Amino acid sequence: MDAQGSATGGQLGSSQPAEPGATQLKPEALSLLDVIMQAITHIGPAIGIATSIAFIASLTGITSPLAYLFAFLLVLAIAISLTQLAKNFPSAGGYYTYISRTIHPRAGLLTAWIFFLYDPLGGTINMAFMGFILQGLLKGRYNVNFPWWITFLILLAIVTTLIYFGVQLSTRTLVVLGLLEIGIILALALTGLVQPGPGGTTLHPFNPANSISGTGLYLAIIFSILTFSGFESVAPLAEETRHPRRNLPIAIVGSVVFMGVFFVIASWGIVSGFGTNTIGALATATQNPAVVVAEKLWTGAYWIVVLAILNSAIAVAIASANSSTRVFFAMGRSGSLPKQLTKLSPHATPVNAIILQTIISLVFGLGVGAWIGADQEFYVTGTFIALGLIFIYGIGNIGVTRYYASERRSEFNVFLHGIFPIGSLLILLWVGYKSLVPFPTGDVKWSPIIFGVWLVVGIIFVWAISRTGREEWLVKSTESMYERRPGAGEAPHA
Repeated sequence: MDAQGSATGGQLGSSQPAEPGATQLKPEALSLLDVIMQAITHIGPAIGIATSIAFIASLTGITSPLAYLFAFLLVLAIAISLTQLAKNFPSAGGYYTYISRTIHPRAGLLTAWIFFLYDPLGGTINMAFMGFILQGLLKGRYNVNFPWWITFLILLAIVTTLIYFGVQLSTRTLVVLGLLEIGIILALALTGLVQPGPGGTTLHPFNPANSISGTGLYLAIIFSILTFSGFESVAPLAEETRHPRRNLPIAIVGSVVFMGVFFVIASWGIVSGFGTNTIGALATATQNPAVVVAEKLWTGAYWIVVLAILNSAIAVAIASANSSTRVFFAMGRSGSLPKQLTKLSPHATPVNAIILQTIISLVFGLGVGAWIGADQEFYVTGTFIALGLIFIYGIGNIGVTRYYASERRSEFNVFLHGIFPIGSLLILLWVGYKSLVPFPTGDVKWSPIIFGVWLVVGIIFVWAISRTGREEWLVKSTESMYERRPGAGEAPHA
């Protein structure tokens, strides 16, 4: 099937919606490896550990690896629940489609509203933080002032170009970048475990009693959830993936398992390499801890780690943009957003959605970064994104149980559709509560307020739409559930 022909239900450059069973995007473009690396690079192995380890260490001390471990187990349960929707609703709408279909279009619209706090900003804050790391490194070692926003603009130009010229080009780039950064960071972690700093290599980082405080551990776990976020980013690529009902669940769970092991080993290695007896200095280091440990263990070769982090920032931004632009496209196709967002480039990419994503990145990345600093932009934004993810993941879990308890009751499985989604929902709520009570201090105290205001505005918006009596376009949100014809070896789903 070709994106240019009538079989797709639309012409390139057209904003007309596709007919049922067809897509305007490029079908069958992505393999299982492509979507696995989309998820892994969206999570961001190198930039994930580089941007989170100092903050998490400031909250929980040497037990940083434990925070990653607890977050991994929680996210794994969420990922397993997500697969139950991904295999039934392969759509570019992702969670927007899932919630619209399993709960109600209004809930889907509210989920999309919360989504706007997440994927459109995820790559943005990573690019800004990479600029912050590079600026500090060049200033501290060579007395060269290279403003963070220049790095940000360069990275944004690279990302926009790659995603415009086709999903295959951008995802193939992710495969190369992802494998490179994984190898470098694992090598650094293993070096840290073999050549530890003061305190040696021990299992003390996995003992909760060694945490600075219980509240700090809870907040570290919730921030670690943000570090793992991205596994769900394969869902909006369903219409461009081969055998999506089979490959998306594999990519979702496989990426979480791999990254869980990666983050635990990487954090353990960096904490050990820095020195468990001097962990307080890690949390307050002027240079990024991963770079500090690399320079300590690899001397002049520390630049390899800097390149891995830079590489990772590009990969995260590409993966985030691929995901967010497909959701913009799906919402435009359903009528929930302007239909101009469905216009395609000659490369079968949603060109207007890409332009929108680039504008969001420019305005937010430069504006907030100039206001509070690129580093605080990352921490404050990352925390309210994590709160948004609790909402999105939680309502998705409710959708799983509701859908299988009603429409697919004959397939209801007590573990897959009961214990996993409801159990992880309760844990999400508990971790969220404990991270807010007592209320955070410092700049991060604004994160819950920002999320709360955004949520209230979204609820008012959805309520106002419902009071107009003209919800036809909202009900159309379920139509963004692009039900693909099963590929070879795939059984049809109702």
